[in-house]
Amino acid sequence: MKLSKIISKIKNFFLAAFVIVCVTAAFLFLTNKYFFKVKSVNIAENDRYSYEQILEASEISMGEELYGLDVKKTESNIKEKLTYAKAVDIRRVPPSTVNIEVKTEAGLFGIMISGDYYIISESFRVVDKIKAGSRSEFEPLPAVITIKTAEVKKCYLGDKIEFLDLDIYDFLREMVGFIADGDTDPKMVSEILEIDITNKFKVTMNYGNRFFIKFGIFENISPKILNVFEIISQLPDYYEGVIDISDAKTASFVYKENVFK
Repeated sequence: MKLSKIISKIKNFFLAAFVIVCVTAAFLFLTNKYFFKVKSVNIAENDRYSYEQILEASEISMGEELYGLDVKKTESNIKEKLTYAKAVDIRRVPPSTVNIEVKTEAGLFGIMISGDYYIISESFRVVDKIKAGSRSEFEPLPAVITIKTAEVKKCYLGDKIEFLDLDIYDFLREMVGFIADGDTDPKMVSEILEIDITNKFKVTMNYGNRFFIKFGIFENISPKILNVFEIISQLPDYYEGVIDISDAKTASFVYKENVFK
């Protein structure tokens, strides 16, 4: 009799456990199916992309299962379609909300290749591609410095740009630091239109279509640009011409009207 009671208790235990598991599974299934649905998407304010652009890029559909949302895939969708995006944070908030924050980076440099103008970020990612036509017809973009070089190995939208000459990375890193330096006058930086490093021993710069600057070798470019800024600040606003600081000991200025025409 005792053995039969023990067996009966064991059966009842497993039956109760089975029922609990089934009820729990059914509850979770029904809750997920009918309650945890995406009903709203909150997107943090972004100075480059609109709410609609980010939502469309995410490919999130209202009514889809909240916990069925593939966060990694959604992040990838946004970065692929919104190329200025450098970081994406997606959080599911039960019962029905998705929060998205997109951090973007600025385009600092531009490179012209076969009629297309590629915008390069501070992390050397290609964040934009603009049909430019010829170099003479293209209007430079505000706050973007055109870099002229023949050393581009690979340049694809969304990927990091690759150069044949690895020294170019060091040059651009120095430029990034120079631009980000709080002591550098942003107004004067904005007048840097183009830096030609086709020959890294004869680097030149177009400053505001007013001055043609000769730097010589492109090492230690930051102090050289600061020297140029100091020279320009002492010249009358109507002056145009050539500034040569390729000699570390001396600097020269030659007045030449319409130097870029």
